Amino acid sequence: MLRKTVSFLFGLSLMILVSGGESLAQSISIFGNAVPKNPIDDALAATLGVKFWSSQSGTISAIRFYRAVANPHGYVAKLYTAGRTLLASVNLARESGPVPGWQVANFPSPIPISANTTYIAAYYTSNGQNAWDEWGMSNGATNGPLTAPASSAVGGNGVWHLYNAFPSNSYDSSNYYVDVLFTPTGRSLFLNFSPPKPSIPANAPLGSVVATITPTWSDGSPFTGTLSFGQPYSNDQCQRRREITSVGRSKIASRMDARRPPAGGFFLPPRG
Repeated sequence: MLRKTVSFLFGLSLMILVSGGESLAQSISIFGNAVPKNPIDDALAATLGVKFWSSQSGTISAIRFYRAVANPHGYVAKLYTAGRTLLASVNLARESGPVPGWQVANFPSPIPISANTTYIAAYYTSNGQNAWDEWGMSNGATNGPLTAPASSAVGGNGVWHLYNAFPSNSYDSSNYYVDVLFTPTGRSLFLNFSPPKPSIPANAPLGSVVATITPTWSDGSPFTGTLSFGQPYSNDQCQRRREITSVGRSKIASRMDARRPPAGGFFLPPRG
């Protein structure tokens, strides 16, 4: 029985019990190909970042960040611990890809990280003009084992600082579109929600179907384990009864006793 942790938003988080063997892992990012609503901020030299953790140990091979304006002076990408220790830094002389678009600054060698430990991915740009979506981290983001937690859960996320310095400030739960390339030690479980962001009306009766969830492994192999819900760590400690019902081999429907609607996104670490 493998023990893994996967975190999810949408007013749900899952305790996941899975079985099976390990397989070759692939690189994973938090935000994928997301495009910011506000791709260009003020022209101020600044360091932008995001707090994140992984439910699995693994390595960080690169820092990713979205740019809509080129910087002829390049960038400095960094990986920190939450305690401000610099784990790695690399200069990127010019954009690695088309602008606008995601840029990738590869470290000379992958940096190992521990499971369930907060890190900060950041980059410095001397001409500012970075992506900035106000309130974009209000609910956080999750992809596979990676979680960029909601700002309210970690004392602020994303983070920034003027000039080339540790990004310790947070403003209006803003998303600056900083990301990582992460390779887990083993394969990871991904959940696809339908609808993508389930909501629970305050008057929803017991047994209401909240969402259908399709789990798949990162290597494409089918999931045949068991999923079960656990308690959230936020949402004003709102109490709900949860159960899941099998729908074939790969789908489940979640049903909740919704006594009140969610106060916001939250996560639960699954296990398996």
